[in-house]
Amino acid sequence: MNSIRKVKSALISVFHKDGLDEIVRTLHEQGVKLYSTGGTQTFIESLNVPCNKVEDVTGFPSIFGGRVKTLHPKILGGILARRENEGDQEQLAQYEIPEIDLVIVDLYPFEATVASGASFEDIIEKIDIGGIALIRGAAKNFNDVIIVPSKKQYAPLLALLKERGESTLEDRKAFAAAAFSVSSHYDGAISNYFNKEAEDLERISLNDGKVLRYGENPHQKATFYKFNNVASGAALANAEILQGKELSYNNMLDADAAWKAASDAYHSVTHIDKKVAVSVIKHLNPAGLAVTDNILQALELAWAGDPISAFGGIICFTDTVTGEIAEWFAKRFVEIIIAPEFTPEALEVFAKKKNLRLLKTPIKENITGEKLYRSISGGFLVQDEDEGVDTEFKQVTKKQFADNKMNLAKFGITACKHLKSNAIAVVTENSDGSFWLTGAGMGQPNRLDSLRQLTMPRFDMKEGIKIEDSVLISDAFFPFRDSIEAANEYGVKYIVEPGGSIRDEEVIEACDEFGMAMLFTGRRHFKH
Repeated sequence: MNSIRKVKSALISVFHKDGLDEIVRTLHEQGVKLYSTGGTQTFIESLNVPCNKVEDVTGFPSIFGGRVKTLHPKILGGILARRENEGDQEQLAQYEIPEIDLVIVDLYPFEATVASGASFEDIIEKIDIGGIALIRGAAKNFNDVIIVPSKKQYAPLLALLKERGESTLEDRKAFAAAAFSVSSHYDGAISNYFNKEAEDLERISLNDGKVLRYGENPHQKATFYKFNNVASGAALANAEILQGKELSYNNMLDADAAWKAASDAYHSVTHIDKKVAVSVIKHLNPAGLAVTDNILQALELAWAGDPISAFGGIICFTDTVTGEIAEWFAKRFVEIIIAPEFTPEALEVFAKKKNLRLLKTPIKENITGEKLYRSISGGFLVQDEDEGVDTEFKQVTKKQFADNKMNLAKFGITACKHLKSNAIAVVTENSDGSFWLTGAGMGQPNRLDSLRQLTMPRFDMKEGIKIEDSVLISDAFFPFRDSIEAANEYGVKYIVEPGGSIRDEEVIEACDEFGMAMLFTGRRHFKH
């Protein structure tokens, strides 16, 4: 059986015409008979290349506003007929069905239409029917037919036509594999659109993965995929890399953590008009976090939170990085700097550090509706992103939180939720109204150890910080009074926690005993 196939006829029906002209001219030069309809036919004829109308083959016009054009036995039959099957060949002759050796399709842009905010009616009209049928039919008959399922395959087809002018079974099978990926992804996108509210159904289809140097460790393989519905806008996956060496698996995780922490801190503070937030991240945890009305001050406060851990960290700004800021890093080592913009002066300074990565991306919106995905052995978990700012508080102790402490509490909850559980955060307000993270304990198997092993609050080393004026936040309730006793040893006077323990009264009594004020938020913020 000869597996080499020369293209003698081709059906072309595409949405995107860019890049198609050279293919059309090459097919014409090789004597290939072309079939098409609608806008694609008009495009082909504009190149002064003869084209046979699908309507002339089927004897049937395009109907229902173009909804039905190629769905006809004389088209699908020419694609699906097996060249070495005697019965199929007899029926081709009997019904005067022309063989089609090459099918080029580019589907209606359903996902792009959804992302554009188009109306429901426009979205429905961008559900391709005929194109999907052509793709699946041609891919099924890959033994005889080449299928080009999207504009991404235009270049491989053109190369094949120019280099050999014919295809092997392996060639056609590779195109078919791409075709089934295109069709399954397309149907998955439509399914997700119609099942947005379903909690027991999730379709994930990812294309164009970027192979990373390695995973969490050098012996692990890793690939980065971007969700197709995140075409543009505020998302770490859309960040523009302005300079530096290639991002690693760990770099991407830390960069995302830095971007989310700085953005959320920015949204949590409402008393500063022209605010800027800066985060310093190390191993997914904030080593520093600050919000002020001055970008240099915000950077200095974030760095001062834990200057030892800041070494080799990831820094994210919510405002434009200037030349002054770039000079500040002259003798400091960091892996990545993220910002919405970099001035030309900043880029000139940073250019001296060839390996430093600069990522440009807008800050994260307060509420995105994104999902979080996490794999387990044999499956994966899906949950909503922990978004938004806590706004409902309950005073539970005799000593009350003063009004000027409420904003600090909101910032502290935001800082705490970005630490790995069990998480404790200590936040401080300076005399100028700036907020910063001055203490953190995270990742311990019990809450008491996280509190006792706070990594950052070397309060005796931080001039001007008074622990009694700071606020301590826990990401979940204190189950026993021992944590309150440990906080008292630091001199803490203000505590925020969700509440909800069966021993809440015991904890509140301990706060009253030590003259502490406590707020319950009602919202837990675990982070594994």
